[in-house]
Amino acid sequence: MMVSEQPVAVRIATLPAAAGWRWVADGFRLLRRQPIALLAITFMNLLLLSASVLVPLVGSIAPLVLAPVLMVGLMHAVRSADQGTTPTPTMLFAGFRDDGGRRWKPLLLLGAVNALATVAALALAAVADEGTLMRLATGQIHSDDPAVSDGALVIAALVFLLTYAPVQMAMWYAPLFVAWHRTPVAQALFYSLVGVWRNRRAFVVYAIGWFGIALAGSLLVRVLQMALGSSPFLLSMLLSPLSLLLITAVYCSFWSSYRDPVSGAGSAGPP
Repeated sequence: MMVSEQPVAVRIATLPAAAGWRWVADGFRLLRRQPIALLAITFMNLLLLSASVLVPLVGSIAPLVLAPVLMVGLMHAVRSADQGTTPTPTMLFAGFRDDGGRRWKPLLLLGAVNALATVAALALAAVADEGTLMRLATGQIHSDDPAVSDGALVIAALVFLLTYAPVQMAMWYAPLFVAWHRTPVAQALFYSLVGVWRNRRAFVVYAIGWFGIALAGSLLVRVLQMALGSSPFLLSMLLSPLSLLLITAVYCSFWSSYRDPVSGAGSAGPP
């Protein structure tokens, strides 16, 4: 059977600000539907991204290059849970199979654009702190290094956030537009940027919601540290599952932020 290579139209609705909080809540709701399967697939994704740094020559940017194609696989899994079926581990690699195996190359190209844009934003931020943020991001120094406490790092972080925000907006929907709508990479980035901007109020609420959850989580960590200060192993045993749970809920909320505003999102891509 022939597979159509014609792009699928992308139509993005403008949603109210309250949709942002609904996406956050949906993250936990979807996770409750298939917790074991989604947690396992998220763990596989994180493991692969961590292992990719061992790739010679491109190790430091390999996770950024792989992220779009693996994100498509994650969205396959979350969509499956949303539709009432059980996600399988092989769904994580669905990005390599979509559209008869024709989507993985543009997805890796999208990842390369993501990597270049991230490095460029870090390089621009390096002007403010002589490269401390860059070295911290690439693992050359650790958070306990004296240079990290320098006030210039705060300015560099702000420069990076302001520079990288448009990149993140352009990357938000782009992997799914490329994989499921067969949109060329440049157009996918543009459509994603416009789509996120149209729903900027919802995304602001979405970001505030996750920031509040992260803040509550950090307070919980402080309480646990005070209670279990003499037992770092036990603290790690408690925090690792909690971190995986929150990361999986965030991934699940990504699907909701795509499903609701994008026309035909629930049925886009392979059934």
